[in-house]
Amino acid sequence: MSMKYKVFCILLPIVLAGCQQKSANTGEFIEIDISKNYLKKEIHLQSIADIEYVPLETTNDVLVGGNAKLSFVSDKYIFLWDRRGDIFVFNRSGKTISHFNRKGNGDKEYTGISSVVFDEKNEEIFVFQDFSLSRILVYSLFGEYKRTLKIPDYISRMTAYDFDDETLLIYDESGLNQNTYSHNPYMFMSKKDGSVVSVLNIDLPVRYSDTMFSNGSTPDGREVIRPIRIGIPNNRHFGQDFVIADISSDTIYLLSKSKILTPLLVRKPSVHSSDPRIVWTSQLKTDRFMLLWKIILDFVELGKNQKVSYTNLIYNLETQQTNTVSFVDDDFLSWNLIMDATDLAAPKNMYAGLIDAGLLKNAYEDNKLSGDLKKLAQSIDSEDNQVVMIVKFK
Repeated sequence: MSMKYKVFCILLPIVLAGCQQKSANTGEFIEIDISKNYLKKEIHLQSIADIEYVPLETTNDVLVGGNAKLSFVSDKYIFLWDRRGDIFVFNRSGKTISHFNRKGNGDKEYTGISSVVFDEKNEEIFVFQDFSLSRILVYSLFGEYKRTLKIPDYISRMTAYDFDDETLLIYDESGLNQNTYSHNPYMFMSKKDGSVVSVLNIDLPVRYSDTMFSNGSTPDGREVIRPIRIGIPNNRHFGQDFVIADISSDTIYLLSKSKILTPLLVRKPSVHSSDPRIVWTSQLKTDRFMLLWKIILDFVELGKNQKVSYTNLIYNLETQQTNTVSFVDDDFLSWNLIMDATDLAAPKNMYAGLIDAGLLKNAYEDNKLSGDLKKLAQSIDSEDNQVVMIVKFK
């Protein structure tokens, strides 16, 4: 599976990190020099994890598009959505529980989707509109309208995560390109009415945007301003906790359910010291290691060559050793596996991703599969819905 890049909408996830602080565990700085060239390490997934493959049920009414986002996996549910407005809920075996699309112009409908948050405990679905961030629409597990949350007027762009029974964790991205941004972008929003309950104590005096606007033209010759963007989710789920990072900060934090911030990693040199910015992102955290991306945030190069320069890193939390890394799935050796948990909410020490059924079928016919994946590929059709790969780290 190759990584492709497109100018004007480049969704390679990026997360960075803030202030140098001491580790709560060791009393010392846990510092990574991202300017170094680290030795490469190849890791076979089967040696560190148990892997399960779950085919999503395919019916005439439940067809999951290729651009669908897998955003939630638990012992009970598998949850996906796409920007066309479709929302899918499957059980843990891949059987359909619910599928709905409430796209429209009515008061109880959404005009488009920018993101979706699934609240498993309350069995509620929070839909953030694509063209109007003035409200969040809340639905039941089966798509029944429940209520509308009014978003504060000063928030025009944001990312949200399910935090606890009563609140969403919000990252305010408003005003970054106009230099009118908030210095305290992390906050907690009420699930009941959309009001801001409290603000997280992370102060960022200088913030950078993940988007640059460039002059362009349409096929008929009209001049337009187009965004060149590298999507930057600034948080990762870690079970009930969160990994907090920001492209304008040098520290990656762990945010607990009790709202305690603990520094995890500090980078050097600082993100503020280079131009173009060299940023890092946490792809995935387990109890034993963190996966990181080191990325050059070069919009000029991005506009010319339509690609981002990046390096995969792994930091061992036990040995404090850093390496570049590649992963191998022994069931599918020819697959370029990139584990990125950008939009995923899952239990601790778990990763989940989607594998295209057609890709699996072709690999099976080329005799490139083995083990459980080979057995599964025998029973699916190339036009079926995707297979969910669930990795439970030991």
